[in-house]
Amino acid sequence: MRIIFTYTVQFDEEALKSSGEHYINVEVTKRQLKLIRGISKIICEFLNIPELPMKATAWNALREWQIKNNMSIAKIPKMPIGKGLNAVKEIFCIGKRIVKEMVKDHKEKNEIIIDIVFEKAFMIFLEYYDQKRC
Repeated sequence: MRIIFTYTVQFDEEALKSSGEHYINVEVTKRQLKLIRGISKIICEFLNIPELPMKATAWNALREWQIKNNMSIAKIPKMPIGKGLNAVKEIFCIGKRIVKEMVKDHKEKNEIIIDIVFEKAFMIFLEYYDQKRC
């Protein structure tokens, strides 16, 4: 049984709206798309953030990682395990930074809540990864 906690972090409405405008296409496999949608949904539930800005955040994080590393995220599964997991962690960190930029009140408490939620989401990814590897 999975227990879901919703944290109350107030987001800037203008930042949420503008994030949806930058919904960028990123080339992913069907399996990656399903995983990205699932993790985004979990983060939405934990932070009580609307789905569209979270989806846009995910795509923008993926796009930023691809530009920074000059490679498609479709290549991550072909990387050695350590390098691939580091790449995924980098993407999570980029996404976390983007979400923090949308927060209305930049209190330390809100930043910590977002850190915790992204760490939980990364742990869920690791569990998924471990199950699919075996």
